[in-house]
Amino acid sequence: MMSMTTEPIEVVAGSTNQMRGGRNKSSGSHFYFCFLAAISCFAFRVPIRNLIAFSLTHDYGSHIFLIAPLSIFLVYLKRHEIFSNFHLQLNRKTLLTSSGLFFLAVILALLSKYRPWSAEKLSLEVLSLVVLWISAFVLCYGRESFVKARFPLLFLFLSVPLPGFVIDKIIFALQAGSSDVAYGLLRILSVPVLKEGFTLRLPMVSLEVAKECSGIRSSTALLVTVLVAAELGLRSPWRKVLLVIAIIPILVIKNGARIVTIYLLAAYLNPAFLHGWLHTSGGVVFYLLGLIALIPVGAWLRKGESKHIRLPALHELAPVTSG
Repeated sequence: MMSMTTEPIEVVAGSTNQMRGGRNKSSGSHFYFCFLAAISCFAFRVPIRNLIAFSLTHDYGSHIFLIAPLSIFLVYLKRHEIFSNFHLQLNRKTLLTSSGLFFLAVILALLSKYRPWSAEKLSLEVLSLVVLWISAFVLCYGRESFVKARFPLLFLFLSVPLPGFVIDKIIFALQAGSSDVAYGLLRILSVPVLKEGFTLRLPMVSLEVAKECSGIRSSTALLVTVLVAAELGLRSPWRKVLLVIAIIPILVIKNGARIVTIYLLAAYLNPAFLHGWLHTSGGVVFYLLGLIALIPVGAWLRKGESKHIRLPALHELAPVTSG
């Protein structure tokens, strides 16, 4: 009887000691990671200051403020999964991975100093900083924790400003799609319209879908929101990809609808709508409409995913219930 009563106590005590040991290791790793992150932020203080100025002056950079806090929040939500059974072992693979990422960050930082890359200096510097953070994470927590935290960590790359030539192509695509959608909607509504490039010639006024009217800010915000929603709401990787791909037509449809709405309001209610709030700052309204349009898609993907959840068979449950 004595052996039967003392054995569980020893097991519990042993498990408690393991939990305490895991917490101590995790706390130490948290300290070292925060220390390395603080040093990197100090070393990159000028690029960080330039990044803040960039996000305040460019429409397609306004989301940058949200990326780091969202990444930290996602790690916090998955903290039990990421740091469970935590035992850091500085084995060869971990050191090689961390060292490789560190040297990649150094190379990117050096490239930003060369004149041929001067136009993309800020992009390379921020990219170097993000790679440096990931390198520190691998060093402090190990490769297994990195695999579990890969989405929040890779999500940080959205804080890197895209090169100018890439942004120009994206804006051009949004302009073309928005003008085509607006033209199609106006024809459906029997509004006389003539399309010349990105200009819509209408009875009352000519509307040009300029770069500022491409909807790049609301489109970027929608992309960030859908990425987070897909990560939190879906399990299957390909279903997450499908949800993200689904925003592509919505991006151009919402902006085309915005152009048509502004024209109709100006034509039938008040011409001031052409220069009013809906034209200059109404992207948030159509951003919300884009999210609403994605709700059925997300619900369908989630419903289809739940149908494929495999229930354990009775013979698989037998050993558990018998114990």
